[in-house]
Amino acid sequence: MTALRRINVILLAMIAVSYVSVERMPVAAHPAPAVVTGTDQVEIRSCPEPDCEVRGAALLGDAVEITGEAAAGYVPVRFGTVSGFIPAVFVATDAENPPALIAGSAECDQVALIFNIGIGEDPATGILDTLAAKDVPATMFVMGWWAEREPPVLARLVEEGYLIGSHGYAPNELPTLSDAEVLNDLSAAEAAIAEATGRPAAPYFTPYAAAIDSRVRHLVAEQGSLVVGWEVPAADYGADATEASVYARVMDNIDRGAIVEMHLDGPASAESTGRALPRIIDDLRARGYQFVTMPELLEPC
Repeated sequence: MTALRRINVILLAMIAVSYVSVERMPVAAHPAPAVVTGTDQVEIRSCPEPDCEVRGAALLGDAVEITGEAAAGYVPVRFGTVSGFIPAVFVATDAENPPALIAGSAECDQVALIFNIGIGEDPATGILDTLAAKDVPATMFVMGWWAEREPPVLARLVEEGYLIGSHGYAPNELPTLSDAEVLNDLSAAEAAIAEATGRPAAPYFTPYAAAIDSRVRHLVAEQGSLVVGWEVPAADYGADATEASVYARVMDNIDRGAIVEMHLDGPASAESTGRALPRIIDDLRARGYQFVTMPELLEPC
């Protein structure tokens, strides 16, 4: 396990730190009042598995009661007369300090590739060719202004079945903005993505430049979206990125459940990530890793 991973294997919603990794997590004394956050609706299931019977559902902002410790990414709750399990990332004991996701379970041989899009250089569509040829899923986080400017590339992302989340509207570090400005940025991005794709963005959000704090997480969560972070940045956003640097950054820091952050439209994306990605995919598969999307990363393996 990397040093970065050891630092971050904790649950924000329960112990008031920053991020959550989906695995066994300690919870405050029980029962504990909590609130549904980061999703418009969450299903309450009879057991901590995605295929268990659905007993009911709770909506964004609904009050629930945590009745035990979280395990396998789920937490036991009581909602009115209904008892069951919901994903731990969608419940917070402090609504002002909601969860964000930076990794999946350390028990699962899974890796999630995410691409933050909105730097503004020509998109390296060869990356999409590689993902398609090797049958690798990825989650795309696009900026609203980019969605307006690059409809053909965005249409390809939609046609090829990528999950498309929001990366905000403009390259602003959101903690420097007022609440109203943050909400305007979020809503503008949602509108631009919906207009360009014909459907709402998936309820996942990545912050520009990884700039986030509890206030902004709260504002994002109140809109029904989950903030996604990462422990393995490919650092491929600058002109100095190379094939060797991207490969080393990813392979030297990879771990079970890792979210790997890359870019599609940096000044050196084609020459760096574009060339490193085929090797990264092949070598991770040789190590036994499977590639998953954000929703899959939240589920037990």
